Amino acid sequence: MAVTVTAPRRRSERSRRAIVTATRELLLDRGFDRLTIEAVAARAGVGKQTIYRWWPSRHALVADVILEDADRILRPVASGTDVTADVSAWAVDLAAALTTARGNAMLRFLTTAGMEHPDTAARLNAGFSTPLHDTVRNRLLDHGCDNDAARDAADAIVGGIVYAVLTEGRAFPRRRAESITRTVIGGLRVP
Repeated sequence: MAVTVTAPRRRSERSRRAIVTATRELLLDRGFDRLTIEAVAARAGVGKQTIYRWWPSRHALVADVILEDADRILRPVASGTDVTADVSAWAVDLAAALTTARGNAMLRFLTTAGMEHPDTAARLNAGFSTPLHDTVRNRLLDHGCDNDAARDAADAIVGGIVYAVLTEGRAFPRRRAESITRTVIGGLRVP
């Protein structure tokens, strides 16, 4: 009796794009709580099993979509001669990205995932939250701040903006991101 070995099924890039696009649209339309795999499958024109073959859960699917979108937000702080101006400009850009409909939905999912699903939260932290924090910390270290001060300042800047956007939503005024940043850096002993 001959044994037939089948190769693992490859993802169809067209189906993958359709699923990612459908998930992104439904997140914006319905929010995470009302997003279902059935709705994603229907909008993408694929079967539910196609989605489950590639993503083990709704959380894993949404995490991939968010990490794909994170590239628009994860930009390094510029390396000019004025660290305060560089970090402030970066902070305003961050606030602008997080107050769009898409950015705000992403931020809310990151927060929810962090509370509900430790595996997804760890993945999102590694792919989004840590790089966001590290770009500020690294810029301050490059400018001569000690490690503890740079870490704490990055926590205060990123955390202050994220907290304010979460509580104020899309109405968060971007100029406050600059004010938060200047206040924090003003308290540092920056060479």
